Amino acid sequence: MASQIFRSGTSIGAKIRKAQNTESKADFIHKFKISAKETDELQFWLELCKSSEFYPNPNEK
Repeated sequence: MASQIFRSGTSIGAKIRKAQNTESKADFIHKFKISAKETDELQFWLELCKSSEFYPNPNEK
């Protein structure tokens, strides 16, 4: 799960960087939407971790 979170998290920045270097507005929007989907995926993985009993909770002692 950690490797999936790492891949999703680092992919967001790479895709945004790629979007910034597009040649058309349509391509920029398309690549930025892909980044948004990657953000949703990362949020899913983090929520899954949070609900797991194996996820360390810094608020618990």
